[in-house]
Amino acid sequence: MIFFATVALVFRRVCTLAERTSSSFLSALSLIWRGTKAAVLWVMLLVSAAPLWAAAPPITTLISDVTVIDGLGEAPLLHRYVLLQEGRIASIDTKPPIVGADVVVIDGRGFYLLPGFWDMHAHTFADTTAMELYLAAGVTGLRDMGCPENCTTKLGEVRQAYLSGSGVYPRLVFSGPMIDGDSPYDDYPSHRQINLQTLPDALAVLQKLQVDFIKVRDFLSRDEYMALVGAGAAMQLQLAGHVPISLPVNEAVRSGLSTVEHEGSLFGGLLLACSSDESKLRDELRNMMRKATASGDVETLYAEALNAGFIDRLLNSYDPNKADALVQAFFDSGAALVPTLVMQEPMLHSADPEFNGRRKVEDEEFIDAPDTLISGWRETAGEEVLGQPFSDLDRAAMARQYNQVVKLIGKMHRAGVPILAGTDASFPDGTPWVWPGYSLHDELELLVSAGLSPSEAIASATGAAAAQMGLSDTGVIAAGNRADLILLGRNPLEDIRNTRVIKRVWVNGQSVDRDALLDRVKRRAEDHENYWE
Repeated sequence: MIFFATVALVFRRVCTLAERTSSSFLSALSLIWRGTKAAVLWVMLLVSAAPLWAAAPPITTLISDVTVIDGLGEAPLLHRYVLLQEGRIASIDTKPPIVGADVVVIDGRGFYLLPGFWDMHAHTFADTTAMELYLAAGVTGLRDMGCPENCTTKLGEVRQAYLSGSGVYPRLVFSGPMIDGDSPYDDYPSHRQINLQTLPDALAVLQKLQVDFIKVRDFLSRDEYMALVGAGAAMQLQLAGHVPISLPVNEAVRSGLSTVEHEGSLFGGLLLACSSDESKLRDELRNMMRKATASGDVETLYAEALNAGFIDRLLNSYDPNKADALVQAFFDSGAALVPTLVMQEPMLHSADPEFNGRRKVEDEEFIDAPDTLISGWRETAGEEVLGQPFSDLDRAAMARQYNQVVKLIGKMHRAGVPILAGTDASFPDGTPWVWPGYSLHDELELLVSAGLSPSEAIASATGAAAAQMGLSDTGVIAAGNRADLILLGRNPLEDIRNTRVIKRVWVNGQSVDRDALLDRVKRRAEDHENYWE
């Protein structure tokens, strides 16, 4: 539910941004659809997938005497010599190998070599600036969780360019359009609404787009969801996303939902599954959603589902035994949780009048964002959700809910449930205070606060992420794997914040010019109208 409130705030900010810019095109975007973020972004960002730059001829690189943190959560490997050749990790040795004079040798003494990070919940809209920001922040893999069909076609081009080595990009896996049932979001271009009769057409589209998995959403009926489970199995595609309100979280994960995003759903989610009044509260939510779908009145749905009264009923009915059953369902099924805490946590603070963007504006993290974007986030954060003002009671209830979710994440982690790092960064206007690439480091920090060790947090964005996607050649520093790597100047096992001290990034064994990437982004930030490419 905190997730839902955040998304609703984003809806308003797109229009706010359009109203503040001098561009008549952007101003007109605010009228396209009341409150639909994705409709605006789709128009703004549906552009050709021009390469960040063409791949250079293969270079053999030796990183000497470096500490390797392999992405599996194991103890660091000291004094290793890592050879990169033909885009792969050729060898990892305890002694320097014999190499030719043409090999680039990098002195790794005092540095830490990690697999490139994956953001397991991103919305890139195939945008060049977003991908530059990800690479500059050491995020070399992206799990794109939904964009329209034309955008998905461009993501496919990016995926192929990475796999063939013809261009320097992050590695991509993607869902294409999100699949939902009948909902109030009739014009939401990243969604495809289905029923049992239209499901085959939607599946044909996904197959044509060659998606990597199927993203499911909250308004699916139980029959529609189960039909998708069967179709996904037949197409050898995992299901991932929100848990439809039509069925319990436990049933969804046991039936084949591979990852649960955010708090589980827009309404209630994981905490609903832990409630002794789960059935009654679910029925109330379903009635709210049915009324909203029939009337198109999304605002009333938000007001009813996000107020302090409903949240407190959810929290006050928390049942430890039901929480145990939820954790067991995840563990038995192998489902993972992608909590996207970084998307929720800043909102609680941004609703506070004293909030000024924390360090995100005070240091250089957002120096490459247009001033109009930051001021829009700063001025409107926490004011209202689609016309429904936040009260002090609402903010306090949302803070209690967030804290309970964090405790539940710790419980799930201790029980062996995979917890994966994702941000829900949605470029360009996106979720307030969440920025491509940089915010993944904030997420790692929040996961450590929730109970993961620094090594486990790193694995949540590397080895554990790759394992959940079934990718065997990424996420782990091992001979034969893709040479997508980052070199840090400080030890992240001592302080997870040290993942931000990035000295080098490699994609397919090619060194990424981070300074050039950020210079291009900063120049665009100064020229607002050409920022999004």
